[in-house]
Formats: sequence, structure tokens, C-alpha cells
Amino acid sequence: MIVVGLGKAGCNIAKAFSKFPQYETYGIDTVPEADITIQKRSNHEQYDKHFPNLKKKLKLTDEEIFVIVAGAGNISGGSLRLLEQLKNNKTTVVYIEGDLSIMSEIQKKQEKVVSSILQEYARSGKVESIIMISNCELQKTIGDISIIGYYDTLNQAVVNTLHMMNIFKHSEPVIGNFIVPSDLSRIASIGIVDLHEEEEIEKWFYDLTNVRDVVYYYGINEEDLRNDGTLFKKINNFIKAKVNDRVNVSYGVFKTTYDQKYCYCIQYSSMVQSYKELIDDQDIS
Repeated sequence: MIVVGLGKAGCNIAKAFSKFPQYETYGIDTVPEADITIQKRSNHEQYDKHFPNLKKKLKLTDEEIFVIVAGAGNISGGSLRLLEQLKNNKTTVVYIEGDLSIMSEIQKKQEKVVSSILQEYARSGKVESIIMISNCELQKTIGDISIIGYYDTLNQAVVNTLHMMNIFKHSEPVIGNFIVPSDLSRIASIGIVDLHEEEEIEKWFYDLTNVRDVVYYYGINEEDLRNDGTLFKKINNFIKAKVNDRVNVSYGVFKTTYDQKYCYCIQYSSMVQSYKELIDDQDIS
């Protein structure tokens, strides 16, 4: 699989994927140490207008691709131009939303524009889907994080979750009832289920609204799969509790070599997500 990061945040997350042998990674930024260095532009509009042709450097056709971008930075203005150059591939956008409460007005506007356009791009089927991730929600799932290594910790959580879900999607479950999400549901968020508390708790990386489909991926070692007679009942009860007339729920159980049990999850919506209400009623239009 190919991972392409655009901008500083995108490059850092792409680089974090390189620890796994299954990925070929590219970072696109204006700094010399980037894998692909492009000219620095003065604003969002200039990146859109003058984004370079990278087809010779990204010779990709019929590949599975993650494109990772954070919307607040100027370079995110080149997102659509980059996606147009990757149109012959199965591309999923991983969109990183920063802390809106401490952004400048320009950053908020850029965040709004990029987020909305990329979600519409996904809804139209021009990319496979967009996975929304909020740094604020992600931090809540992790808990206290030290200042040194703060973003590295967030990035590793994103990478590890996406990697394991990618592994499961390309594996055969021991048991499961996967339901294909609606073709209209292309806006997604990922998360984890804490299986080690008395009550299993979902922790989502983005507060997705109007959810239509949810899929749970359980990773459980062979010993527990063979010897824990309570597992199926626990999983079945959890899944049944999530089912209602508005949401399709499915799951798969996969054999792992890890000592601990894991559960990763993804939810889908067909509605463009809005964050305007989160910005203290400031005018960002």
C-alpha cells in the first residue's frame, strides 16, 4: 500500500507508516528533507493554482493509497490538485483536524474549506472515502500526553489503528457478519473499543454525526479463541446492543499473535460533517 503525506503533519504520519514493511511512503512538503520538495507559496489559493505535476515522481496506477493532510496549513490548498493526479488509484483521504479553538481566523477558514470540499469529493465517489480524525478527540482516547513527543504519540495512535484495520480488511475472519456499507456512506471515522474495562467503551477519533454503518474488528489470540467460552456471548451481546433501525452494525473476529485482545472500529456517514458550532459562534464564513 502507498501512503502519501501532504504538508508537515501529513509527512510525519506518512513517515510513521514506514516502520511497517507493507507500506511505501512519500512526504510532500516545501522543506528540503521532504521526499518530494515543492515550491513554497504565500497562501492557500496559490498552492491550488500552482501545485506542480508530480506524476513522474508518483508513478502510481491501480494502487491502494492513503493521502494524509491537515486542513489548516496553507499547503492543504493543493489537496485537490494532488488527488486529481492520483485519480487512477483506489485513494482514501485521511483528514487531520487540528484544535480549532487555538487557530487563527485564516486557519479556521482554510480548515472549513478543505474539510468541506474533501468530504464532498468523497461523497461524489471521486475518492473511495475520507477518514476524519480530530486531534482533540484523539487526545481524549489516549489521556495525558507529555509535551515532548506530543504529536508523535497522536501520530502513532493513528498509524497503528489504520494499520491493524488494513491488515484485518485483507484477512479472513474466524467468525463475523460483515455488511457492506452503503455506497453513499463515504465519510468515516475510526476508533477503538476498550475491552479491558468492566464495561466496553467506544473511543472515537472524531465525533461523526448521522452515522449509518459501523464495523467492529476484533483481534484475539488463538488461545483465547480456543479456550474462552464466554467470548462469543460477550461479543454478540455488545454487537446486538449497538443495533438499531437507523444504523447497520457488523463485525469480524480475527486471530492474532498478541497477548492482549483488541477491537478497532470504523463508522460511516453520508452527511458532510460541520464543525462551525465548535468555534464559539465566531463567523468563519
